Amino acid sequence: MMSRDPLGAAEQIATAEEIVATLRHDLRNCVGTIRNAAFFLRRKVAREQVFQDDPRVEQFLHVIDEEAIAASALVDGVVDANAHLRREPVGASALECVRLAAACARIADPGTRVDVDATDGLVEVDPAALSLAVRCLVENAAEAMTGGGVVALRGSVVGARYRIEVGDTGAGVPEAEREAITRPFYTTKPGRLGLGLNIAGRVARRYFGTLTLGSAAPCGTRACIELPLAATPEPPTAGPAAPPP
Repeated sequence: MMSRDPLGAAEQIATAEEIVATLRHDLRNCVGTIRNAAFFLRRKVAREQVFQDDPRVEQFLHVIDEEAIAASALVDGVVDANAHLRREPVGASALECVRLAAACARIADPGTRVDVDATDGLVEVDPAALSLAVRCLVENAAEAMTGGGVVALRGSVVGARYRIEVGDTGAGVPEAEREAITRPFYTTKPGRLGLGLNIAGRVARRYFGTLTLGSAAPCGTRACIELPLAATPEPPTAGPAAPPP
């Protein structure tokens, strides 16, 4: 019997967030178009004094505007309602997150392996969310290499930040697809949602970090997540010395 995916719940939440965020963006554009059209019509009929001939015209335009505003607020409410599903950030071991991501990566090609070389660092995150973000990058890297290969997963402290790098030795991202791969639901792999990069990027931004993509040497693609290190607690200060008896 297959063991339960320890990142399954985090993946479901992250996928729902990406779908809702995409729908919100598209619906906001639609609502904005409707409101702009209503505003244009209101000005036009006002000049032509249509309101005086039929006062219902102004009433209907007002209804259109109000319903568009209500629809926008409803979408925002759905997004806010999902916020309680996220876990609060804690001081977490970046090394443990990297190792969990590598262990849970779903790699179909038996000729592909993940090589992990990472030091530890304390970051303020939801550990499951960070592990999921790294797993998404590892799985993307594995899928980029036809015929197997090595996914290089690296983690290190760089200044005041922790850097996680995922590199592959695939063909790299064609110039024509470099902008497209960052769009939600864009994928060239059958059976995939095309949300891995979006999930990784959203997790990085949520914890004040970044996700960057670039070329790897001598070939392939390199994805990099950088997060600020958690603040080191100040040691307790000694109180005033007790007076001599």
